[in-house]
Amino acid sequence: MSALALPHSERVRLLRALGVQPLALRRVAQATQRAPTPATPIALQAQQPAASLSAPRPGVATPADGLALIVLLPTGAATDPRQQALLRAALLCLPAALQRAPCIEFSTLDEALPAAAAYLVLGSAARTALGRLLPLDHQASALIEHADAPAEMLAQPARKRALWRALKALRGRHTRSA
Repeated sequence: MSALALPHSERVRLLRALGVQPLALRRVAQATQRAPTPATPIALQAQQPAASLSAPRPGVATPADGLALIVLLPTGAATDPRQQALLRAALLCLPAALQRAPCIEFSTLDEALPAAAAYLVLGSAARTALGRLLPLDHQASALIEHADAPAEMLAQPARKRALWRALKALRGRHTRSA
């Protein structure tokens, strides 16, 4: 019996009986469809600290500001189309709230880095910049996942494994906290 010859309802019933969860691709109308552009670096604006005893540093957002994830990129990753495609595909594996994460090239940062619940750091230079720019209390409370730079992943596909592990950890942390 071929799967192509079965009616859709029968095919779904058999898949469920086998313990397979059938998935359906949802289609969005062309007029309302918005393609995500996660690899576009954002411009950081210095924020005014709140007038309180525990005011954050100027330029550092608090996790209450709504940033669940920030992707920290090496220099040039946001302009290369192949690296953008890799980042876009990787971020699409995450829940919808994390797919809209801002991507920031560390070379555009001077002393302002928004605080977030999680950071995906790509490349060793970006990891060094994160350690230098993020306060220790934010480092201790945030989930920081590291993977190789996108250019290195494209050169050696075996290096993507660390990226998928990092994405799995981010996805798991997000589903536990949601």
